[in-house]
Amino acid sequence: MTPPPIDNRPIISKKVLLVTFACIVAIFGLAYFATPHACEWGLTAYFVFGVVAVIGLLTLPFIFERELPVSKRCLHSLAVGFAGLGAWLGAFASSGMPMLCRLF
Repeated sequence: MTPPPIDNRPIISKKVLLVTFACIVAIFGLAYFATPHACEWGLTAYFVFGVVAVIGLLTLPFIFERELPVSKRCLHSLAVGFAGLGAWLGAFASSGMPMLCRLF
C-alpha cells in the first residue's frame, strides 16, 4: 500500500501573502502619516483607506487562488480579512490618532 501523495503547495499563496503584507505596511504608514492631520483630513482618509483595504484583502484569494475550491477560498478570504482588520485597528491604536477632535 502506497502512502497518499504529499501536497507541497503552501496554505495561502505567496502572491496573497505579499499583497497582504504590503497592504498592512501601507495601513500602518498611512496611520502614522495622517495622525498629525487627524482633525483636518487624516481621520477621514484613514477610515476610507482602511475600508477599501479590508474589502480588497477579502477579494485577494478569489483573484489569485482560482484553482482552490470555493470553501478554501472563503476561509483564506476570512483569514486575510481578519489580518487586515487587526492591522487597521492596531495601527489606529498605536498611532495615537484622536477620534474626537472637537466636541463643541
